[in-house]
Amino acid sequence: MVSGGFADLGERWNDLCQVADAMPFSTPQFGQAWWSVFGEPSGAELELVGLENGTGDLVGLAPLQRCGASWSFAGDHEVSDYLGPVATAGQESRLVSAVLDRLESAGAHSAEFRGIEPGSEWVQAFGAAAERGWSVDVADEAVCPTIALQGGWDEYLSALRSRDRREVRRKLRPLRQLRGAVSFEAIESPADVQRRLPEFMEMMAESRGDKAIFLTDEMRTFFERLSVSLSEAGSLRLYVMSISGEAAAMVLCFVARNQLLLYNSGYAPKFRELSAGLASKVLCVRDAVERGMSSVNFLRGDEPYKYELGGRDAVVRLLRLTRGGAT
Repeated sequence: MVSGGFADLGERWNDLCQVADAMPFSTPQFGQAWWSVFGEPSGAELELVGLENGTGDLVGLAPLQRCGASWSFAGDHEVSDYLGPVATAGQESRLVSAVLDRLESAGAHSAEFRGIEPGSEWVQAFGAAAERGWSVDVADEAVCPTIALQGGWDEYLSALRSRDRREVRRKLRPLRQLRGAVSFEAIESPADVQRRLPEFMEMMAESRGDKAIFLTDEMRTFFERLSVSLSEAGSLRLYVMSISGEAAAMVLCFVARNQLLLYNSGYAPKFRELSAGLASKVLCVRDAVERGMSSVNFLRGDEPYKYELGGRDAVVRLLRLTRGGAT
C-alpha cells in the first residue's frame, strides 16, 4: 500500500485513470479542484490510499477523507455524480483490503461511501468487509438516467415512446423554422472553455433560481478550476446553442468511455419561448449520435425531461460500513 497527496500521486493517478478508463469524477483533476475549494478549507484530512504493481505503477487508488471520526470517499455527492476508487481490472478486492487496513489501523468504527457507480465491482468487493467483522449495508442512493445509443438519429427517435418522439420533434420545429439563424457548436480547447465559462455560469444563474443560489463564489471557483483542468485533459465539452449570433443555451458535458455526460446547463430567459434549455439538450443527444457515441448519461436526478428523451435509470449505490457496535 502507498499513500500521499496530490503532489505525490497525482501524475501516477492520472496514468491509472487512463489505463482504467475512469470516469472524470475519479480523476486527480476533479479531485484536486474539489479539494482545493471545499475539502482543505473545511479542515478535513485527505488520504490517498494506493496500490502498486511490481514495477511501481499504480494499479488502484481510493481517495478518502476523514472528518473527525467520520470516513468517506473524498468529494461531495452534490457536485460529484459518482464517487469512489479507481483500479485496473481485477485489483478491486486488493484495493478494498487496503482501504479496510487503513480504517482499522485508524481505529475507525464507521464509514459512509457514497456514489458507487452503476455496474461497477465495488459493491461486491466491499462485501468482503463482512469477513473482517464489519457490517455492510447497501442502499440505492440516486439514479442517473442514461440513453443507450444504437444507429443514427432516426433509430434514436424510433426508440422513443410515440408521445416523446412527437415532443422532441415539436421542440426542434421552431429552431428549424429559424434555419440559418441557429448554430450549435462544441467548445473543447482550454482557452475557449475558460473564455466562455463566465457566460455559462451567468446563464446557469439566470435560468433557475435554485442554480443562482447554488452558484456561490466558492462554487464558481470550483467550476473554473474543474473546467480548465478537465479541458486540458481532453474530457470536457461545452456546447453552445446560438440564435442570430447570441448564445441562447449552454450545456457543460464530460466525455468518457465513449459516453457524453451532461453535467450542468443554463439558458437565456429571453429564449424561453423557444424551449432553448430542452432544445439544447436534444441537440447534445443528436451530436452524440452523429459522433457514434455509445450513450448519453444525464447524471444524477430524475427530472422528467431525462425520461422524455429516452433515459433509463442506472442506480447509484451507497455503502455504510460499521464495526464494533457503532451505529
